[in-house]
Amino acid sequence: MMSLYIFIFFISGAIAGNFLSRLIYRYYHGISFWHRSICPKCSKFLKFRDVIPLISYVILKAKCRLCKKKIDWQYILLEVGTGIIFVLFYLKYPDLELFLFRDLFFVLVLLFILVFDLKYYLILDNIVVPIFFVSLVINFFLGILLMDMFWGGVIGGGFFLIQYLITRAKGVGSGDIALGLLIGVMLGWQLTFMTIILAYVIGGLVAIFLLVSKKKKIGDVLPLGSFLAVGAITILLLGDVFLNFLAKL
Repeated sequence: MMSLYIFIFFISGAIAGNFLSRLIYRYYHGISFWHRSICPKCSKFLKFRDVIPLISYVILKAKCRLCKKKIDWQYILLEVGTGIIFVLFYLKYPDLELFLFRDLFFVLVLLFILVFDLKYYLILDNIVVPIFFVSLVINFFLGILLMDMFWGGVIGGGFFLIQYLITRAKGVGSGDIALGLLIGVMLGWQLTFMTIILAYVIGGLVAIFLLVSKKKKIGDVLPLGSFLAVGAITILLLGDVFLNFLAKL
């Protein structure tokens, strides 16, 4: 039975990843989500068989059926990655409790932010702010303490607000502050604190790699929102394990 659920969650995640890819592209380019799918290279309309999650990419050998140009690797990576993440969260909540579906919703939001910031160096306030209130309501009805969310928001938003003021908006942007608030409400103060630490560790390692490989130079901008999203997803999945480990020290 578990293997069946693993398959279902993987396929559901792949479909969700496909949805995210289209949503990200269309949102940035101002295209209605209900508009027919088009190839970003040749702008020709695609048929249903061209956009089936996972399958189309393999059958078409990573090329557009019409113009034969390469399909962006982001699509298959996001589909497979989201599928794997869905499975991991199912394994965390094998009894299919409500927190599973809450976490999957949070994951999709964070993946949207991750990819959008990675591609376009933007964190959209008009996405983050509404989701902030939605997350607040969801957590409230699931019994999360308001004070935990409040202090999570203070830590998450306050940390980046202080940097914003000190650097006069050169170190972080207003989007980072909004994302910090969102993560604070999503995770609570303890997991938010851990997320910030992990995000900076990941960001530091990526920065070192890019500098050593000469793909970036000192002073270049990196997508902090993407690192925060990766950290938040990781802590959302493994935060309780980390907390239990720390409690035993």
